[in-house]
Order: sequence, then C-alpha cells, then structure tokens
Amino acid sequence: MKITFDCIPCLIGHAVHIAKMVSEDDNVRYEIIRKTLAETGELDLTLSPPEQAGLIHRVIRAASGVDDPYLTEKDNSTAFALKLLPAVREKIEAAPDRFEAIVRLVIAGNIIDYGAIRDFKLADARKRIFEVFDMPIDREAVRLLKKRMDEAETIFYIADNCGEAVFDRLLIELYRDKITLGVRGGAILNDLTPRELKASGLDFVPYVHTGDVTPGVSMRYSSKKFLDEMRRADLVVAKGQGNYETMNEYGRPIFFLLRVKCRIIADLIGNVNLGDLLVIPKNL
Repeated sequence: MKITFDCIPCLIGHAVHIAKMVSEDDNVRYEIIRKTLAETGELDLTLSPPEQAGLIHRVIRAASGVDDPYLTEKDNSTAFALKLLPAVREKIEAAPDRFEAIVRLVIAGNIIDYGAIRDFKLADARKRIFEVFDMPIDREAVRLLKKRMDEAETIFYIADNCGEAVFDRLLIELYRDKITLGVRGGAILNDLTPRELKASGLDFVPYVHTGDVTPGVSMRYSSKKFLDEMRRADLVVAKGQGNYETMNEYGRPIFFLLRVKCRIIADLIGNVNLGDLLVIPKNL
C-alpha cells in the first residue's frame, strides 16, 4: 500500500513519542521533531507507511545517538512470552483443533506491538493473548493455510515483533525442515532482528535479514539476498501489520497473519474491525 494523508499525523506523533523516550533534553527532542518535520515535508507518496517510518527512524537515530530505543521493551517482551509459553502449550494440547489453536496463538502474539500501539503495556498482553480462543477466525482460511504449508517444499516465514516471535515458534516447529526465517536487518521499533533470535528460541532454522530498518519488507530497500530467498520459496507466511502494509501487492503465494490495529488498514482490507484475527491468503 502507498502512504495516505491519514498516515502523516501518525508518523509525526510517533516521532514525538520516541523523542520523549530517547532524551530528557528538550533541545534534542526539538531537533528530532524539526528533522522529522523536514523529512515529512519531502514525503515520497510512492512509499508505504513502514518505509517512510524507516526513513524517519534514521533521522531520529542520527539526532539522538540512540540506536535502539526499544531495546528494553524488546527484551522484556521476549522474557514475558517465554514465561507464558508453557501455559500457551497447555491450551494448544487441550484444544479440539490443535493447528487452529496454534494459528490463533501465533496471531495473538501480534498484539505485542509498541509501534502501531504507542500506549501498549505488556501487563495487558496476557489477557489479550488468551482472549483469541473466544474470537472468530476464518476456519476455511486456516485449513487452507495448513494445506499449503503441508504441500510446500520451501516456506519463507517473515517475523514481526519480539515476544510475538516466541509464539511463532509454535507454527515454525511444525515445519522446521522447510522454513527459512526472515527478520529485520537492524533495530526498528520492537521488531525482531538477528540479535533476538537465540533468546526467542528461533535459532534452530536458517534465517536471512532484510539489510534494512523498514518495519516491514521494502521491495525498494531490502537486500537482494533477502528478496531472492523470499521469491524462491514456494510459500511466504508474513506476520503482522507492517508486513501486510509493505507486501499486500506481493505477486507470489502468501498468507498474512495479523491483528488489525489501524483503521486505515481495516478499511483497506475491508469488512474487518480493529483487533480482528486475520488469515489472508493471496495468489494461491
């Protein structure tokens, strides 16, 4: 998707939020905002919102000297998810449809998002994760996902956020011999990078990173190695809203697994509400 006018206040608001996170010095904060506004003034309307966010974060890093503002949040999210994992596995084993339960919980983890949900609190996450068992989901799409993952010889699985990635293990474990994992190339929001793979328990599958800090997959900025690996796969599974925003026009077989957190995205997808669990197949 391309950036819309309604995305602009969100981008600026997010920059203000991060400026407060990275410095208590008002001079630094104002410099971040000034440079963000200048970057927004040069807005490239052919970019997706995550691509523009990646450019703004480069400005923030240069102005603040802070490379990873969400480092603590990422590590805390991973620790939280690891602590919750045994209870999550118990829910799966007790479920009448084990694969559907796994998909529900894999999508549930997508709520751990400090980017799309600026006021997100980890203390609320347990309730938001277990509520998915009482929420509607497209069971036909879930069955199709299983069929296509079973049939594929190679699967490229694109992760999203830290903490959420711990729950991705539940699905990745089932197809470990055919999965290559895709992650971000550097620190951006609370997204998964190579640094967090071992702590998340995902170091048992091969991975490739984007070589980029877009909180999604940029066809413009991602490395050739990443894009080639993705295009070679029989099937792509992409987690989260940022991946949907950057890849909704991707031309090969793909499933998007996400929770909707933005009215613009809800309207783009159509007939969905904020917070819904979505399994979206395309090009199958």
